[in-house]
Amino acid sequence: MAIGNPHILVVDDDREHREALARIFGRHGYRVTAAADGAEALRILAEADIDLVITDLRMPRVGGLALLREIQQNHPGIPVVIITAYGDSISAVEAAGWGATAFLQKPIRRDQILGVAARALGVRGGHANTGVSHGTGL
Repeated sequence: MAIGNPHILVVDDDREHREALARIFGRHGYRVTAAADGAEALRILAEADIDLVITDLRMPRVGGLALLREIQQNHPGIPVVIITAYGDSISAVEAAGWGATAFLQKPIRRDQILGVAARALGVRGGHANTGVSHGTGL
């Protein structure tokens, strides 16, 4: 884990959703980097010390499952949470098989994503600094 507050990489081709997640994590004391797709995320992973990846499933170029496989092969130990607007049970099973920490269906509640991130990182209460968790939606 990075020194200081955990560093989360948010990957989503939907700019509004990506920015909303980045704001939520930033307000809760996490350091956040955002990427528009898996290819950009892989470049960031090669250069930055990332503690958690939260990625959309379906994206152009490199999608969430391909990103998960790359992370498991080249950056083992970084937890990956996959989010999707599509409740595809086959993708959920495949993601679990590749070691995804969680598979969440959109829309995601703020308390839900903070809780999943906190568990993946071993942070108490969903807040990187004080353990405070806020329970309103995205």
